[in-house]
Amino acid sequence: MEKEGGKNLKVLMLGWELPPFFAGGVGVVCYHLSRALCEQGLDITYVMPFGPTMARSDYMKVMVTDHLFPKMRFRLKEVDSLLGAYLTPEDYDEEFRKYLMSLSPKERAKALYGPNVFQEAYLFARKVRLIAMQEDFDIIHAHDHWTFPAAIAAKEATGKPLVVHVHITEFDKTGGASVNQRVYDMEREGMYAADLVIVVSNFIKQRLIDNYGVPEWKIRVVHNAAEPMDKSIFHDASKIKETDKIVLFIGRITLQKGPDYFVEAAKKVLEKDPNVKFIMAGTGDMLPRIIERVAELGIADRFIFPGFVNREEVAKLNKIADVFVMPSVSEPFGIVPLEAMWQETPAIISRQSGVSEVLNHVLKVDFWDISDIASKILALLHYRSLHDQIKHHGSLEVRTLTWEGPAKKCIEVYNELINKGM
Repeated sequence: MEKEGGKNLKVLMLGWELPPFFAGGVGVVCYHLSRALCEQGLDITYVMPFGPTMARSDYMKVMVTDHLFPKMRFRLKEVDSLLGAYLTPEDYDEEFRKYLMSLSPKERAKALYGPNVFQEAYLFARKVRLIAMQEDFDIIHAHDHWTFPAAIAAKEATGKPLVVHVHITEFDKTGGASVNQRVYDMEREGMYAADLVIVVSNFIKQRLIDNYGVPEWKIRVVHNAAEPMDKSIFHDASKIKETDKIVLFIGRITLQKGPDYFVEAAKKVLEKDPNVKFIMAGTGDMLPRIIERVAELGIADRFIFPGFVNREEVAKLNKIADVFVMPSVSEPFGIVPLEAMWQETPAIISRQSGVSEVLNHVLKVDFWDISDIASKILALLHYRSLHDQIKHHGSLEVRTLTWEGPAKKCIEVYNELINKGM
């Protein structure tokens, strides 16, 4: 069987989200990577959990997603589950409670799901084990720690090699301040069970070595790529642009993303130039505190909090912004600045991000250095030559970061394992 070059390779892909049913960057990555792998001639069977609103009468449903992958060998298997993107154990408990209350007393007594997100992950693993025993595939590729138990179960049932793809770790989500031991254990178990581990940056590679004890020989770095944006639908964006200059933040309002540093830098910017507006799009546990801090600093009239924004709204915000800022404290990769650059918006990114490893035509800062962040914002707003240079070259640079490259690197990882006879 010819496997070299990815021909005829069949992959059992495990993920927790995929457009249009997704909440974060992992889903976007899974979509574009899967599509690029299909374009390289691979067969992908994608298994993902769906919540109660997507419930099915049986544990599995097969759907051919022609609207996502036209004329490609891609199958999506939906597995009933309450797992969802960025779901904490507390979030899961609330979702499970709502799910139970939506059922009749008789249905409630027959509920298939566990009382907490960890049990849910292992029930999901049992279902995936059955799927794996029925499917024909060469390799297992699992995204995110909630799918790791399922990936391990599939490997044990079939003996097929396992690759786990680490997009983010518990340390990155919490800044190392309050690591959930059970989540950490699940992550580590998956990394150790895997034959090889793909990470999205050297930043995460070092994290796995230092905090999880994963040997360096086992880790392969595959950087993410840029998502092409259809600019044609934004031709009227200039009509809604205000006379004020606009500085944009998009992301979860959590410790990891550095929203507090964005606010403190904004205060310094406004001391120099009061004609700037700051948009902070997103939701998260820190949002109430951030809003309070903005009020304390007396800059509430210069801030807009639109809340959660969908993909089209993200693109529109990027188009009207003069500067995009990603001051992440710990960012495994970070695709949001790439999306801004697609809309020809100059970006400022933290050096503590994986994407800083692949971008040259951006301005880089340390997340904690609010004076430097403010200075660079002001520089892009007031020095037209700098603004235009970063805008032009950044736009060209991001268009070279196609998903064909990451797909080929993943195929190299697959072939490395298959050729070893694992």
